Amino acid sequence: MDYPTLLLQLENQLQSLHKKGFHYMNIEAMPKVGLRRLLDGLGEILDSPTEDVDKRSKYNFPVSAATQPAVKIKHENADSKIFPPSTGITDLQEKLSAAKQQTVLEAFKQLIPEPEAEIKVSSLSELADKYKSCQRCPLGKTRTNLVFGNGSINSRVIFLGEGPGADEDAQGQPFVGRAGRLLTKMINTIGIERDDVYITNIVKCRPPENRNPTPAEISCCLPIIKQQLELLNPKLIVTLGNIPTKSLIPDLPGITKVRGRIMQYENWTVLPTFHPSYLLRNRSAMPLAWEDFKKIPELAFHS
Repeated sequence: MDYPTLLLQLENQLQSLHKKGFHYMNIEAMPKVGLRRLLDGLGEILDSPTEDVDKRSKYNFPVSAATQPAVKIKHENADSKIFPPSTGITDLQEKLSAAKQQTVLEAFKQLIPEPEAEIKVSSLSELADKYKSCQRCPLGKTRTNLVFGNGSINSRVIFLGEGPGADEDAQGQPFVGRAGRLLTKMINTIGIERDDVYITNIVKCRPPENRNPTPAEISCCLPIIKQQLELLNPKLIVTLGNIPTKSLIPDLPGITKVRGRIMQYENWTVLPTFHPSYLLRNRSAMPLAWEDFKKIPELAFHS
């Protein structure tokens, strides 16, 4: 589960507790208490009268509310291992005045990097330099090289793949393995040199074991793609496979249903087709991919 979804679920749960008047819970003993027991006992805590609490508590996560519940705590032989701190209003005000207390959501937000301030760039080389040390998602820690993209800065067509593989990660260049050699042959067959087009991927770092990139990883790289498109301003984007196609236009069906259809993404014409890796595994799809590729010269150079 990605962090924004986790935060949303936590916020919904906290708001539900807020409506019930729940404020504090000591979780010092939580590692010793089963999750089911904790959840079953939560209702009893919310409905019980209050008494003094164990002053040794160190781990209190406040949830602000207009009123506070009365919580009754058993001693010594009590079954419950959850010890709420004092819920007096005066005590709360003293704590707030002494130091700003951290909520659960604030703690989780520390796990998410703050968005970087956008720096306007005027060239692809400046954009590549801006992101060469990018660590906005976990893929930055496992890559060998960031694979930014290459090709003509005056290209009228961009080929947009999924993500780097092992060869691309090692060389820092897109589509240099078996799939890249097939892509080059297909480009040459329609009368275009590879150096005359621009080739890049949705994500710029290799996902481990060549797995599909996650939505969170894609979202971290989309600003780079948008800036590449704005700088190149191509006549045509050829998306290679499901992931780049749905990254630009999320509501589309699978690639087998949309391949060859001409569509629009913001200011740019999009032509989805199969990824070369898919074609290497499914040679029977080659005639369909060839039908798609034959549309490229007309859409990119003659329209």
